[in-house]
Amino acid sequence: MKQRRPSRYKTAQLWWLVLFLIALVISLKLPAGQKLNIAMAPLLHVVQAPVRWYQDFSLWFDDRTQLQTQYSQLSREQAEQKSLNLELAALKAENKQFRQLLKITDIHAYAWRAAPVISRGQEVKSRQLMLQIQNAHEDDVVVSYEGLVGLVDHSGKKHAVVRTVLDASLAIPVTMLNSSLAGLVRGDGERLIVDFIPLSKAPEVGDVLVTSGAGGLFPSGLPVARVEAVEAVEGGVFAEVKASPVASWQRDAWLAVASKSSQKGLN
Repeated sequence: MKQRRPSRYKTAQLWWLVLFLIALVISLKLPAGQKLNIAMAPLLHVVQAPVRWYQDFSLWFDDRTQLQTQYSQLSREQAEQKSLNLELAALKAENKQFRQLLKITDIHAYAWRAAPVISRGQEVKSRQLMLQIQNAHEDDVVVSYEGLVGLVDHSGKKHAVVRTVLDASLAIPVTMLNSSLAGLVRGDGERLIVDFIPLSKAPEVGDVLVTSGAGGLFPSGLPVARVEAVEAVEGGVFAEVKASPVASWQRDAWLAVASKSSQKGLN
């Protein structure tokens, strides 16, 4: 039988071993401090190549691990900074709303208290709200810095449920500033309808209707509705007026609750 020749892989291994042994013998025979002959430098370079490759790979791996650690840390810090920026922006917006809210509490004969919104109804228009407030009373008036929101429907020791102007159970006497217009705003769940408006005195699209103070329940002068459409009713006597709430309580974090001093005995 013919003897099999060693594979190329084994041959290469043998050559590497021979080169390594030659370099080792030469280095042992050289006196201390003597430089290798320049002719042996390529041989040593080849023999030392695996060691250099391993060292380079180790350095690259260490650097890569360190870079990954630094990247993860920077990513966490960036996320934390973004969260802090969002929280700061929310606090600034809330502070602005609160300061604007204080301006509307100058209406006399009412005791005003600011209250944070703690929940909103599931409906798109949020026809009901819940406020965190102590000892609120039924029919206390609730406003935002933009205008009328609604009335307190019922309350507990530390909260109050509010019916907004979109609730069909509310009817709000309104007028226009510097006019003799008198109407009644009621909600239909989605928008506001203004009843009893003579066609000859009908407001224009974009006009703002405010509380007239008739009936004594609402303070006068609070913005309620912005006119969106005016159409003549069949017969031509009254106008059909559709409007939207001026107050956008869906985004407000704070609202004000007003109790009539003479009725509630508040200072």
